[in-house]
Amino acid sequence: MAASGNRRAASRRTFALFAGALVLVIGLVVWVRSNGATSAAGTGAGGSPAPGPNGPRASPLSSSTAPGRPGNPIKHVIFIIKENRSFDNYFGAYPGADGATVGVTSNGTRVPLTRAPDVIQHDICHDFISGLIAIDGGKMDGFNNICFAQTGSFTQYSRSQIPAYWAYADRFVLADHMFTPMFGPTFPEHLYSVAAQSDLIVGNKKNYNGPHSYCDDPREYVPKFRDGLTPAQIAAIMHSETVIDHGTGNAWNIEKFWTSIRSCIDIKTLPDELQAAGVSWKYYEMPDHWMNALQAIRHIWFGSMRRFVQPQTNFLSDLKHHTLPAVSWLIPPEPYNEHPGGPSVCVGENWTVEQLNAIQRSSYWPNTVVVVVWDDFGGFYDNVPPPHPDIMGMGPRAPALIISPWTRRGGNPSGGSIDHTTYEFSSVLRFIELLHRLPAMTPRDANATPLTGALDFNQKPDLSRLILPERDCSGVH
Repeated sequence: MAASGNRRAASRRTFALFAGALVLVIGLVVWVRSNGATSAAGTGAGGSPAPGPNGPRASPLSSSTAPGRPGNPIKHVIFIIKENRSFDNYFGAYPGADGATVGVTSNGTRVPLTRAPDVIQHDICHDFISGLIAIDGGKMDGFNNICFAQTGSFTQYSRSQIPAYWAYADRFVLADHMFTPMFGPTFPEHLYSVAAQSDLIVGNKKNYNGPHSYCDDPREYVPKFRDGLTPAQIAAIMHSETVIDHGTGNAWNIEKFWTSIRSCIDIKTLPDELQAAGVSWKYYEMPDHWMNALQAIRHIWFGSMRRFVQPQTNFLSDLKHHTLPAVSWLIPPEPYNEHPGGPSVCVGENWTVEQLNAIQRSSYWPNTVVVVVWDDFGGFYDNVPPPHPDIMGMGPRAPALIISPWTRRGGNPSGGSIDHTTYEFSSVLRFIELLHRLPAMTPRDANATPLTGALDFNQKPDLSRLILPERDCSGVH
């Protein structure tokens, strides 16, 4: 039976896990130094760094095949990023997960999470301030106060509605503490997925009508925190973020520190580090798509590395022709991203099945790790308070599936496991950095837990394939 999400229990668990985190973080620092790697933390969002791992689990860092050491079996990492779902929306009812089937509103009312439709017709607010209102200082009771919440915030999918995603959880690893790196929404979240920061950008672009996007549209602007915030200002913002609530006016205490800039920036990205180290990579996404984070990175988009930003269809072609790079970001086309307001969840799940079937049938399967996440909470209820390491976040949990022959085995129906380790998107980047002996870029990835609870390189890999059928979505509602 799914957990109720009792906040006092969550608080006790958080303190206990933080103590365990310190032990493994210290071990990670020792390991990095002993292997000659440098941890060059970049300028982040202000405040303390992200928390480390979540407990004394066996770690791939202690293995003779740890990331960055000779003999590590992982040669390919594939990061698939879908859209706008909370953990409780997709997996809150999954047995053994830290999920909830009942939500709580700001007046203390307990609200059952009802059956979600295949298509949610209206997008739910999930901007930076809405994320803060929903979290409500860790009480997780403000979801009813964000706009369009009545269209689906308190809904949930069951196994019968997303059978493939639950089957992957059964067989591989379901990570139930993958937090979104910031309070929302899509554009800055995607920047975190490539750079472990968003350059303090807090929102989506303000102009949606041009024929082009980001660096190709000089009319596009995005909101961000001002550079050069003082420690006192950062402390004031952190405080306002913890006390914000619907109707209190505290949003202004945060927004007064915002400014507006062109949606074309220059920050260090993981592709920069990979390129400099001679590690192959590709970012599979179409130009002028609003989820194309690299189109907003000036030196990439107008430089030689742009050739590695390619259409999503090239991913399956690269699998087939044995030209898959060592690191892949795979962003689904619009009809398959599961974003509320149009796309079908069934159709989006079929797209994911197609990609994962192809990966498992390929020669790359024995040495590949696939991480599937959803980019922000999308306005959907979640019961677990996120960490608050800095002024950018973190935001509510997203679903996360970690798929590989090397995933940790456990008591899930087909031998998979539930990983309770605290992660965020920078955890994926940190795993890649350690794998290829690259320095960290920001405090977020420097302190992120590198998938330690999900992978076990001391075990014999399970090379069997979970090939799933695509469903007929014509009658799904």
